[in-house]
Amino acid sequence: MKSIAIAAMLLLPCAATAQVYKCKGSSGETVYSQNPCARDSKPHDVRAGRAATATPAEAANRQSVFKSTDISDAGIAERNCLVSARKRIYGPSDQRIAGYERQVQNLNREASLARNNLAGATYDAGIRNQLSGLQQSITAERVSADSQMSTATQQCAETKRKQVEAIEARYTPAANQTN
Repeated sequence: MKSIAIAAMLLLPCAATAQVYKCKGSSGETVYSQNPCARDSKPHDVRAGRAATATPAEAANRQSVFKSTDISDAGIAERNCLVSARKRIYGPSDQRIAGYERQVQNLNREASLARNNLAGATYDAGIRNQLSGLQQSITAERVSADSQMSTATQQCAETKRKQVEAIEARYTPAANQTN
């Protein structure tokens, strides 16, 4: 009988829960104490923390969020790839076109000064020939840049497609991968 009483006494501290009181400190801050702060203090309910393991639904939701985030990151990487290609391709191309257009303006100004005689007509024809060549250069520059950008767009899209494939494989359960 004495051993039962000792065992019961040893179990009592484990079974008992400590009282926690929520109080206001001297500066108005919240203070928690195991002793009552005032005569009318009442114990504060303390909730247990979340379980260390997630439920299957929580784990599936977390996986879904991670997968969605990874796919969004792949989309952002594709957009960054396109922006970089656009700068790399159209930047220099636009500068060359701007140079051609300045030459066109200068030639148009010179053509307006040509005299209205045979020498002036010959001079004007030469200028018009140069203008035509510059217009062809501008067109060729634009076609080349557009072609390069089309290739870069395909490469960026292919890179994203491969990333999304890898993401899909990473987040697909192993049982589905063997089928």
